[in-house]
Amino acid sequence: MARNPLASCAFYLPPEGSPLSLPDLYEIKSFIYHYQKLMTYALTQKLEAYDWVDLSAVFEFLDPESSGLPGFRLSPLYSSRLSDLDKERQQQTLSLKHERHALLKEAKSKLGIPKLKESFCLSRSEGELISKLEHSQYFVLTAQSVANLSFGLADSPSTNSIKAEIDRLNTAIEAEEERVLARLSTGVFSFKAVITRAIETCAEFGWDYMLAEFGLCYSCVIPGMEADRSPQICLKGLRNLALELSLLQGGRHYQSLDIRFDDKANLITGPNMGGKTSLLRALAQCAELFRRGIPLPADEAEMPYYDYVFYNNEQESENLSSFGAEVVALNKALAHPGRGLYLLDEFARGTNPTEGEALATAVIRHLAMSTHTTIAATHYTMPTRVKGISHFQIKGINSIIIHNLKAESSLDHRLRALAKAMDYACVPVDENSNPPMNAIHIAELLGLPAAILNLLQEQKDAED
Repeated sequence: MARNPLASCAFYLPPEGSPLSLPDLYEIKSFIYHYQKLMTYALTQKLEAYDWVDLSAVFEFLDPESSGLPGFRLSPLYSSRLSDLDKERQQQTLSLKHERHALLKEAKSKLGIPKLKESFCLSRSEGELISKLEHSQYFVLTAQSVANLSFGLADSPSTNSIKAEIDRLNTAIEAEEERVLARLSTGVFSFKAVITRAIETCAEFGWDYMLAEFGLCYSCVIPGMEADRSPQICLKGLRNLALELSLLQGGRHYQSLDIRFDDKANLITGPNMGGKTSLLRALAQCAELFRRGIPLPADEAEMPYYDYVFYNNEQESENLSSFGAEVVALNKALAHPGRGLYLLDEFARGTNPTEGEALATAVIRHLAMSTHTTIAATHYTMPTRVKGISHFQIKGINSIIIHNLKAESSLDHRLRALAKAMDYACVPVDENSNPPMNAIHIAELLGLPAAILNLLQEQKDAED
């Protein structure tokens, strides 16, 4: 069973072998900062089952100034030489600023232009001013276009000397920073074991928190797992969560189900639009959620663990029809190792009815003799004659209510009333019970023309 899918995407330490970068150290310190707060909260809430480890020593190593903040910088406390070089660079930068300010002041005086700035743009129409600047020693052309010329304050021997010194300091600072980063990297990796444990604990705690939040938000339950005894599957208050949320969003009611399948092979029949597909999808949801250790959308739940789930919802592909894709998918599933849950939704409905009924029956019989669990929804009659298969039926809606629904004025009203009147409960019936025959009634409710309905009645009378 998958324990923690978050483990692969949680925060992780970069590999050893090369110095950590400043962003790496920031990420590590930020993680430790938030992890320590999470650990403190968890322990105050008595959540002691997790492998909490104290990372305060690592945080202090990355926080020499005792700021207590998650941000990281190369503190001068890591290197006195780095501090000295940085101070010298600041002094040179300030000297450069003063020299350029003095140079600009001199340029304004010599050129007689008091509003000059260190950089500016002139229109080509200002030819006299442009010529004056180009022939001076104070400004250089930095860019030009069809309409404009851009100028910047030129450097003097003094400013060039200061810039050269700043470049030397920058090179020295970069070299010292590399030495500091190498030393910090060695220090951080000496804590690798405890940091890794903290990362794994944080990921596990986060995953459990998400499970709890999901379960509480959608009223889910943690299932029991009794693989070696009945019931095979027992779910009370089962909900197809995706369908339920969609219906509730539209202001419609959703009917939860109580189901129990004690045998390996089970057959479900029922009326059109009676919820067979929704039931199978709900079972697929539960089986896949259970495989991942996620609570199930039900009030009570007990079911086995399945190695895989097969649900024949294949669509047409470039080279295969829907029936062909369905067969190929079934072949792949049958070759899969382990115990599977096979959910067959009107298997072989994509071919001619005679062969489709025979194929569906043979597949169900084959699965009934295997170690797998099978739940098959069908409109075919032949599968209901197979011995040793539990037979269930969706209750549906009685003919009297169907007759009354015909009086509803609009199709939308009829559909809403039909959904409201439908009983989606899945109840056991005798093995030889025929599938319900109400497709004609449903077609009539959906507005099939009277001319076609009359022809249907004529055909029925002729058969009788």
